Amino acid sequence: MRDRDAARPGRVAVALALAVTAAALLAACSTAPSPTAPALAQTLADRDAAAAAAHAQTLERSAVFLREKWGPVALPEEAIERWVAASSWGPTMARCLSEEGFPGAQPADGGERIDFSGVRVSGPRELFEIDVAVYRCQSLYPVRAWFDDEVRDIEAPWALDYTRAVVVPCLLASGHEVPPVPTGEGFRAGWRTEAAYDPFALVGEGPGARTRAEALCPAAETVLDGAP
Repeated sequence: MRDRDAARPGRVAVALALAVTAAALLAACSTAPSPTAPALAQTLADRDAAAAAAHAQTLERSAVFLREKWGPVALPEEAIERWVAASSWGPTMARCLSEEGFPGAQPADGGERIDFSGVRVSGPRELFEIDVAVYRCQSLYPVRAWFDDEVRDIEAPWALDYTRAVVVPCLLASGHEVPPVPTGEGFRAGWRTEAAYDPFALVGEGPGARTRAEALCPAAETVLDGAP
């Protein structure tokens, strides 16, 4: 586990709801076939399994650190309660730590860090209890975006298919120009990075133009990140 004062982050009706979204987009924008619901459902399942495995490895490293610090202590074994957005991690952790008996912990730096300066401790026992509480809360509420590298090869193929079959036809039908879609490898390499393919790059610069286009033709990231 990282030092507490510098702790930072490193998401079944879902398939049906997203399939309906894709179908609605196509009805409004294009007759091209959308990625099938089973393909989306499997992508979500595989993505979450890979992220959960990476999260478990992170917890194992944290457990090693804690036992080196405190000795062969028992640590809570908790299943993931909920994947949270990066911006929600700090408030979620602060709320969890308050429930664990440490209401002084507060989110900082836009929710990406926990400030423990308001936590009052009287000795080593409480310091140990804080460490265990942090471990438990991190177990319960990880951020899937911490593990973008681990899930890239799972998300990118579906995202490329969805972009080609749904987003590009939707934008073209709405009168927007669309930059050429990269090859599979190029798309995968940029996925979830600053160099990611942007289908909205040529949307007009008028007030709200991009916002309207993104609302009408949701990007692959929006669909994937909408999964609870």
